Amino acid sequence: MLPYLAQPTLALGPLKIHAFGVLVAIAVMVGARFARRRAERVGIEGRHIEGMLTWVVFGGFLGGHVLDLLFYEPRIVLTDPLKLLRIWDGLGSFGGFIGAILGAAIYVRRNRLKNPWQYVDSIAFGFPFGWIFGRLGCAIAFDHPGRPSTFFLAETFRDGIVRHNLGLEEALLTMGLAAWFWVAARKPRPTGFFVGWLALLYAPTRFLLDALRIGDTRYFGLTPAQYGSLALAVFGVAVLAHVSRDADVPKPSPI
Repeated sequence: MLPYLAQPTLALGPLKIHAFGVLVAIAVMVGARFARRRAERVGIEGRHIEGMLTWVVFGGFLGGHVLDLLFYEPRIVLTDPLKLLRIWDGLGSFGGFIGAILGAAIYVRRNRLKNPWQYVDSIAFGFPFGWIFGRLGCAIAFDHPGRPSTFFLAETFRDGIVRHNLGLEEALLTMGLAAWFWVAARKPRPTGFFVGWLALLYAPTRFLLDALRIGDTRYFGLTPAQYGSLALAVFGVAVLAHVSRDADVPKPSPI
């Protein structure tokens, strides 16, 4: 069992820098770096991958905040609607996914990109490498406590009860996904390969971990993220089915 550790915080005058925020910033930089590397390898134009990454990150943070409040804390929105504007105050992963997708779609439309799936696939490749650090931030903040547990990685929560630290558990599972992506990228892969497998593998992981959560809003017994996981799994199957029928394999250049 792990002891409870308060999140490290650095005070710079009135400004407080939390470990969670630092790790989220690292997550963005790491994910973007791996996405750029993949894009370069498959011959994607650099300025467009940079532009799409900017829209994806902005859309992800905006969607992650707004949709998290609407789905998980609608009563707070009704009593304090201005909280929707405080983007730094609360984030949700599935809201972030939706916002990131919308951001990518806007960029594609504005720039009339040909073969936009190649760009999206490169970003999907980089995602798990960055997500490791994002979820480690959640683990340190212990903001996703689960049910009481005797699991050896369970942690004593603020209430004194040993619980699943779901952020830590998801980070460890994401490390396995990132390792597999790294190995899979050594061979030419059809466009959409990483998008499809990211969706298909992340969906059941998140669905099962959310079943262990405490305190989350549920609709008909499931959290909003569990409904999102079901939709994500269907999307992953559809993408991989399309990829298997119409494989467009970019020719990789030397790294």
